[in-house]
Amino acid sequence: MNSKNKNALIGGLLAIVFVMAVGYAAFSTQLNVNGTANVTSSWDVHIQSITAGTTDAGTLTGTAQDLGTSIGEDKLSATFSNTLMAPGDSITYTIVVKNAGTLPAKVSDIVFTKGASKAILYNYSGIAENDVVSAGATKTFTVTVTYDSAITSQPDTADTTSTLSMVLSFVQSTTGA
Repeated sequence: MNSKNKNALIGGLLAIVFVMAVGYAAFSTQLNVNGTANVTSSWDVHIQSITAGTTDAGTLTGTAQDLGTSIGEDKLSATFSNTLMAPGDSITYTIVVKNAGTLPAKVSDIVFTKGASKAILYNYSGIAENDVVSAGATKTFTVTVTYDSAITSQPDTADTTSTLSMVLSFVQSTTGA
């Protein structure tokens, strides 16, 4: 091989080694990213109010009486106390949930726990799991507590007084509703 070809080959190999060294150095350099992020959102979902509303006397001469409601310290739980005296008696409560935060909230769970009375039933409407309450909006729903109309004999007095507890759970929604 003549010296011109040798020099070209050596120059080419040196160029390849140089490119590989620069490539290695570029990929092995540590990249530091510095920055600051400010979170300006807020989370404030709570039961705004509970109103004891409609009472309905059943087919017999009964009386439905609200004994009081209370909102728990977490502001997402509530207790409803009432006395229903005859089959078919009922009382309906209106609950308003407020999203005073800046993030949309999705109902993740609704749990009701009723007292030991077998004569007292409950149902709710106007709210369901996966419902979204937009930021700044309210959600109104009802809870109805009813003396079971299928009861054929008067139970103990203790079975006519009902305590029903409700717990609402919310998570951040990925949609704005």
